Amino acid sequence: MTKYTYILYCVVFCCVAMSCHTGIESTKTIKLSRSERRQIEVSPEEKLMEVLKVPKLGEWEPGKRFLVSDNRASLVFDPNSVNPEEAKLGGKTIEYAGVTMKTTPGGSDEAVIVFRNGSNTLQYSTGKSLDYAGKAISSMDVPMLIDLELVDSVRDLLVGRKVWTRSQLWYDFDGTRIDGRKFVPVEISDVRPGTMVFPLCINITDEKGAPAMLYMNVGTAGMESRTFQNIFSLSDPKERYPGIDKEVWSLIQQGKVRLGMTKEECKLSLGNPTDVNSGHDWNSTIDFWQYPNGSYLRFQDGLLVSFRN
Repeated sequence: MTKYTYILYCVVFCCVAMSCHTGIESTKTIKLSRSERRQIEVSPEEKLMEVLKVPKLGEWEPGKRFLVSDNRASLVFDPNSVNPEEAKLGGKTIEYAGVTMKTTPGGSDEAVIVFRNGSNTLQYSTGKSLDYAGKAISSMDVPMLIDLELVDSVRDLLVGRKVWTRSQLWYDFDGTRIDGRKFVPVEISDVRPGTMVFPLCINITDEKGAPAMLYMNVGTAGMESRTFQNIFSLSDPKERYPGIDKEVWSLIQQGKVRLGMTKEECKLSLGNPTDVNSGHDWNSTIDFWQYPNGSYLRFQDGLLVSFRN
């Protein structure tokens, strides 16, 4: 073997060894589709709400105010700290007083949040150590309490904004369901404390001056499905669908369908179906959609040919 042949052999061996160990050369580049990139991107609505910070327990200051949303809240406090004559706490405002510790029967220490109700105190056992509770528990985690400072922050952020609705779940100010429309412009007129399930009430006024209310949550977890980005849009959704004519768009806003609508138009109107079956007859593609309320849609070659709504 000549000197040059030996050097060439060493170079080839090193290249092969490097490719075997790193695996980089054999790895294919994975590219996301346009729709996948859109799903990952943060929406303008999410960016708007990013400024809101739900404070953790370790950040609370004494005097922080909470509205008790339901009389059953007395059940979550230490019964020894609840005055029987004042057990009906619903609608009352209580204040954060601090954190104390208690030893469990198992010998471990856990943090207890203390609230002040006038001259009385209420104790809520977190079931967690002081250090962990201070980092993990937020002002939205104590059952049936609404953080009034958070309500104020959302009000300052949203009142006066023109938005477009994404939900037909509208209510009057007494909490009674009314006929709502989606994809219509409204102005946010106020933000008020809500319920034990949805802590925020968003008061709106439509283009005709009619008032209504939508319930809203803060966050992105599963139980927080009615977040700002799920019920409002900062831009007109119609601009993304220029091909949909005015009459069909009006039906979509009311959550209705008619024969001849496309699958995209029906999905905008009624939402995603819970069950989809597809097949063919001798010359057509047939799709059958079902919804939880018993509604169904039947499409032939992509157009609605029958339905029950």
